[in-house]
Amino acid sequence: MGTTLTKTKSGSESEDLRIANLTSIGEIGVESEEIDATDLDSPDNYKEFIAGSKDAGEVSLAGNIKDEANVEKMLALAESQSIEEWVVAYPSGAKWTFSGFVKSFKDGEKTPDGLATFSATIRISGKPTYTKSA
Repeated sequence: MGTTLTKTKSGSESEDLRIANLTSIGEIGVESEEIDATDLDSPDNYKEFIAGSKDAGEVSLAGNIKDEANVEKMLALAESQSIEEWVVAYPSGAKWTFSGFVKSFKDGEKTPDGLATFSATIRISGKPTYTKSA
């Protein structure tokens, strides 16, 4: 509770855009590509690997639709394909900051209980930065 996702203002926007009513924010981190460095002299018949390029991956989102404006804003970001700055902030004050584009946005399944939901994915571009709480 209390963790937020915000797109920082850009261009002619007058304020940051907080993505409201989220029910989950996916993992953020770093994964290294692995490069097979095995050769005919590799000891004991074991494969050897070295680390290659780093990839920060994607951040999956899920939420409830309580305001149609959220749908319009997320759909517009997906349509624009623009790389924006995003911040995931924790109640402790720690945060992740990263650049990325909205790779997917989907209006959720419709069910008899009437809860309207959405899902989205932000593709991280470049290195995410973690800042610990003060």
